[in-house]
Amino acid sequence: MRLLETLFGRRRAASQRARDREMISLVVLSNSYVEFTLDALREQLDQIYPGYCLPPRERGTFVVEGNLDGAEFLIQSDIPGAAGMFLLHSVPGPYTIFSDFAAHIADASLRQLAEAQTCWLSVFLMHRDTPTESTEDAYRFISSVLAQLAPTDTAALVHPSRLITIAFTEEVRRTLASGGQVFGTA
Repeated sequence: MRLLETLFGRRRAASQRARDREMISLVVLSNSYVEFTLDALREQLDQIYPGYCLPPRERGTFVVEGNLDGAEFLIQSDIPGAAGMFLLHSVPGPYTIFSDFAAHIADASLRQLAEAQTCWLSVFLMHRDTPTESTEDAYRFISSVLAQLAPTDTAALVHPSRLITIAFTEEVRRTLASGGQVFGTA
């Protein structure tokens, strides 16, 4: 009996470690490329979290450009319940170049729709400010940002770590905007 407890206990611990290393990210797929300026992105984020992104600052919550002008931004969030360092990408190319996510879509029409999208927008957690911050808090931030920034023609939402894709509807957008879960608990 002790052998089984040891084996299954190790499996549970390994499973928990794998979840802890899971990339915390969501991706929206569309046919519209969204090129941001730093000021425009700050304004969009300030609509979700008033007073945190404007005026521009160098401490607390701030946004800076990444390596790709207009396509990559670092967001340092000091927002209660949404703290951490996030990276936003807006890419004028198909997500299928970067991921085999589509091979995991059972529904043929959804797979075809997702594969047909020519642009993608993603936000992922790079770093938690403290180890006590929850995965749910990070997803809540990511969800609210994508709900605000996703183009009107967004067709699909991808959970890259779980390789789950769903259709992006107005109901999904509303759920994301309110901090709700569309893929269940993390």
